[in-house]
Amino acid sequence: MLVLFISILINTNLGNVLIQENQDSTEYFKIHFGEPKIILRIPEAEDAVLESFEKQSFCEVKQQTVQTQTQQFTILKSDEFKDYEFENDTPLNFRQFIGMVHVNDGMIAITSDSVAYLLKFNYDKVISQHGFAKYGNGGDFAGLVWKANLQEILISTESKQQLPQIVYSKTRNLAFLLFTDTAHYFSVSEMETNQNKLSIYQVSTFISRDERGLTKEVEGYLFSAVGKAGLDIYKIQELLVLYQTTITFKDLNIFNHQLDLKDFAILKVDEGKYQFYLLDAKLGLVLAYMYINQDTLSFERVIEVEPIPNGIAVDTKNGQNVFAAFEDNGIHFYIEYYVDFTKRSYSIITKRESNYRILDVDATDEFAIISGVNNHQIVFQNGYDFIAPHKQQIRFSQIGMRDFEFFKYSYSNDDLKNAAESDEYQYDDFFFGVTATNAFLTKFKFVPASVVCFTDNKQLKNTKQFYSLQYNQSYISNNIVAKDKVIRTTKNFQVEVVRTFLFEQQINIIYVILIVLGFVIFFFVSAICYKFQQFRKEEIRLEVEIENKQKMNDSHNQIKFDESQVIQAP
Repeated sequence: MLVLFISILINTNLGNVLIQENQDSTEYFKIHFGEPKIILRIPEAEDAVLESFEKQSFCEVKQQTVQTQTQQFTILKSDEFKDYEFENDTPLNFRQFIGMVHVNDGMIAITSDSVAYLLKFNYDKVISQHGFAKYGNGGDFAGLVWKANLQEILISTESKQQLPQIVYSKTRNLAFLLFTDTAHYFSVSEMETNQNKLSIYQVSTFISRDERGLTKEVEGYLFSAVGKAGLDIYKIQELLVLYQTTITFKDLNIFNHQLDLKDFAILKVDEGKYQFYLLDAKLGLVLAYMYINQDTLSFERVIEVEPIPNGIAVDTKNGQNVFAAFEDNGIHFYIEYYVDFTKRSYSIITKRESNYRILDVDATDEFAIISGVNNHQIVFQNGYDFIAPHKQQIRFSQIGMRDFEFFKYSYSNDDLKNAAESDEYQYDDFFFGVTATNAFLTKFKFVPASVVCFTDNKQLKNTKQFYSLQYNQSYISNNIVAKDKVIRTTKNFQVEVVRTFLFEQQINIIYVILIVLGFVIFFFVSAICYKFQQFRKEEIRLEVEIENKQKMNDSHNQIKFDESQVIQAP
């Protein structure tokens, strides 16, 4: 397509943002009556608006979206349980999955009564839909390798009355089982060997807390949110876990409030330097640097964000687009912040209410999942909210989702990474998790914005309509989205409804049939010609043979004269 761009830079009233106006070339399209057709695909558009000059327009714009495809299979089956497994008088012996963690090429899922299941991925099924029976059923995306009842090692009665939290340490290949008062850990490598025994260790320096929230491992350190007590930090040394310190607001030079930590995210930006995103119950989002120098940890508050109370969850992947969820008098909403640690500034890009309860927020490079109980929403990150004011909400359902994680390529041999780089799937594109009894894997497929035309109104036959398409996109320079520049493109085009001739809608099928028929006729004629040549060669051979025999017979019947007996007359 020949595209003529006329670029005009103009200043707008949208702060210091510069909008680059582009005028695209005018095009002409034909559509058939009663046949829907995508006339334009706009993969670069983050938002698109279509204006018609007619009262009855037959074209519309479809915003970019994401399609999902889910596989799942049942792990916990009621007929597999024995009566003695439920004899313990505990409210948690109903045995349902309540969490999971991503480990090397698989996951560990934990039940309410602390039974751990190790599953490994069937990569052929995950990628190409053709399974193999290496782990369990070849038709499933994963198979069960091993399970262990960890409730037997719980010492305190309090732990047996609490839901367990499982955490994975990639740097040490250890799995942690956490409660408010105790913590245990074991080697995932030992579990993968499928032995009859599994060595369980207890964290002797573990501090009992009244409340324990999210716990995650970063660079050999365990960070555990413990509510008003702050953030506990433990260091993992081989098979030894040692308490380091507890972060409070005093470490961030905040003395007017008491830290009530609900969630946090950590992003490594340099060796020993991390960006810290804390979500406090009163102050909301708190942004700081964390420095790790050997065994010393220090913190520096970088940006003061306007306080928003009652935080639920926070997450970021690129460090700039930060998604946080809040609740206010029963109304749940999420905010997308744009954060610049270098310039020590922030802005709110998006603030929208949710019509369902928000439980968690998980971010990828391009979007975030705002997850609830059964209904979940995909939110694309962008430079500014006005760049996509007409974007429709992208929702999907995963009934009873208890926990999930995005696939981390570094945990595998990059088989899924290669699949994600194909034309079919983009982004992080694979996330997996558990419901009460099942394991599931969901793939994402990006569908770009497009213009679709269709009419079955007889009054619109043989008519022409004129449209103006305008779409916005972020300005990207050196793989960085510019925060002060937006591209807005305008494209005019004409669409004509033409008469559909007999079999015209099936023209592609007819082409295929004609091509196949042509090949059949070609091979049939070729076979006839080949046989004709064979018969002709045989005919020539027989003619030559008959001719040679006739010559031989003539030579035998000829009278020979002996010249010595010839008498010459006188």
